[in-house]
Amino acid sequence: MTSGQEQPSPPQPPQSPQPTVPLDPPLPGATVPWDTDTERLLRDWHNRASAASEAHYRLANRCRRRNVALGVPVVVFSTIVGTSLFATLNDANVSSRARLVIGAVSVAAAVLAALQTFLRFAERAERHVVAADWYAAVRRGTDEVLALPSAAREPPALHLPKVRKEMSRVGQQAPEIPAPMWAKVAKTHDVKDTPIMRTGASG
Repeated sequence: MTSGQEQPSPPQPPQSPQPTVPLDPPLPGATVPWDTDTERLLRDWHNRASAASEAHYRLANRCRRRNVALGVPVVVFSTIVGTSLFATLNDANVSSRARLVIGAVSVAAAVLAALQTFLRFAERAERHVVAADWYAAVRRGTDEVLALPSAAREPPALHLPKVRKEMSRVGQQAPEIPAPMWAKVAKTHDVKDTPIMRTGASG
């Protein structure tokens, strides 16, 4: 052999076949199409989310009105008391009756301010607004699904658990809807039963 010739490459050992990773089997029911029962269930959850959203918006408005009903007198009474006390300091001839009136107004202002702090209407209104927005988002999601033809939707075995979990999350964190309020809005949104939605502190 001459030095200019290329040396033949040694034979390569045969490669073993790569193991194939088995595919996960489809979830049970993942290919089951939408039918009357699953459609009815989704529409029921849609109606419940819509009713809960309206109820929480109503309760938020109620809390705001009550907060104003307490807050305005507190401001007025506190202003009256402050002005009257300044006047009495400069006038020694103020009658005892006037002093009693000033004292009563002062006590009333203090009581209303304490009630406003204790009842926390502003904070409760904010919690109801958050819950109402959350339920409204769930309703819009179900609106979108219901607007699609059945063949274009995600299978019910995959989609319905997502809606159920989201509804449960909202219900766990939302303040309570009182029974009379829920009965009223449930009727207008075609919710068949009227359970008491005990999901937190009273609204």
